Amino acid sequence: MLLMDRALGKIFSLIKRISPVMASKIIYYKTFKKKLNLKNPTTFNEKLMWLKLNEDDTFKAKCTDKYLVRDYIKELGYSNILIELYNVYEHAEDIDFDALPDRFAMKCTHGSGFNIICNDKNTLDLNLVRLQLNKWMNTNYSFVNGEPHYSKIKPRIIVERFLERSNLQAPIDYKIHCFHGKPQIIEVALPTMDLLYNCDWELLPYNMASVNYNETLERPERLEEMLEIARGLSRAFLYVRVDLYYCNNEIYFGELTFTPAACLDVDFIDDADYQMGKLLHLEVLNNKSL
Repeated sequence: MLLMDRALGKIFSLIKRISPVMASKIIYYKTFKKKLNLKNPTTFNEKLMWLKLNEDDTFKAKCTDKYLVRDYIKELGYSNILIELYNVYEHAEDIDFDALPDRFAMKCTHGSGFNIICNDKNTLDLNLVRLQLNKWMNTNYSFVNGEPHYSKIKPRIIVERFLERSNLQAPIDYKIHCFHGKPQIIEVALPTMDLLYNCDWELLPYNMASVNYNETLERPERLEEMLEIARGLSRAFLYVRVDLYYCNNEIYFGELTFTPAACLDVDFIDDADYQMGKLLHLEVLNNKSL
């Protein structure tokens, strides 16, 4: 059985390399237990899959790159929301940890979740850190879940300032889903759950966490400014999720995300998947068939 699983794994790895379309259909079916409809996509996940496979992703790759996207942010006049960058490296062995402050955030530029958040440099096992970074740096993230635009990103390691709220809690991540340059849905990433709001700060019953949430989450004082930033950053795209941190009443840029959850978001309830899908219109690019 183990040998069969390994053989199937190798076959699937090959499929992801030679046919992103077939790989996407397989991954989608494994996740949702239904076929991926690329001829007439209707749900949010399906339409993002369609975009992933059809839209020219050269510019998207640049804006996914956690280092190069900083140029895009500056070009649009939002350099004030960039987190301070300490350094950028092409190899883990090049990192001079002695030159870094006690706290920092370390991220690989070419994938998702390739992060090391350091609260205290003195507690780091530097050998393990370098081993982990080398593993990530040698990973072609485009093959993990069939997201081709990641293959165009040069692997680098960036080190940024550590963000910490005054109450010693992590900054809140506001993930603003933008459709055709317009912010529509705010996903608030809390430590134990993600809540979904509309732009009037009304809770949306789009996932079970939001349905069951009985408390009141304070509206950020600078929410309108965050939405305006998201509007500016998303104007060039049919869809993008603009991630912003809110920390000590300051707004910081996180990242731009074009394929959230690899277009396999299982947290949305079925109706929400369709409702969000209605916000994304593919007619602009829909002259290409698979």
